[in-house]
Amino acid sequence: MYVMGVVTMKTLNKRAWIDAALEALSEEGSKSLSIVKLAQKLGVTRGSFYYHFDSLSHLIDAMIARWESEVIDRVFREARALSATAVSEVESLIDLVTQLTDKQDIVFRQWAPHNEQVRLHMERLDQKRLSIMTDLFQRLVGEDALGASYAKIAFYGYIGCLNSYPRPSSEQQKQMALEILGLFSRQKV
Repeated sequence: MYVMGVVTMKTLNKRAWIDAALEALSEEGSKSLSIVKLAQKLGVTRGSFYYHFDSLSHLIDAMIARWESEVIDRVFREARALSATAVSEVESLIDLVTQLTDKQDIVFRQWAPHNEQVRLHMERLDQKRLSIMTDLFQRLVGEDALGASYAKIAFYGYIGCLNSYPRPSSEQQKQMALEILGLFSRQKV
């Protein structure tokens, strides 16, 4: 950047680095995540990166924190806010989840076996999601053990959809989830 006879460095905020890293990860996979490659992509020096992050490890933490906050937490929060009953909360959750672009969940899962830091985050996030869903399904059926079993079926079914080929469309995922909810309803709900 050139300003009145002085060359200045293009400045970016922390969010721009996280956005660029998430985009690179989704488009090119984990091998695209290097400070040099990201700086080149953004048209800045590595110094810009180090202004915001101590290391690539801190960027990875920030990427996962963003995904957790803006996708995972938001979906559960919105499902609860939209619903007056546990049944409507599950239906809202199905609606919201099947509208998501699952790309980040998939790439983080693919990366986890090769990166201890990502694996630990995914373990924590899967436990968090399963815990929230367990509470929801326990409220749905009014029985702790059965609710916990239904939550596992629903959560692992979702993970299975993400990793199946060909991957079911959003509408197909929604119909499958509603079918499973219907099966639960015939049993106990």
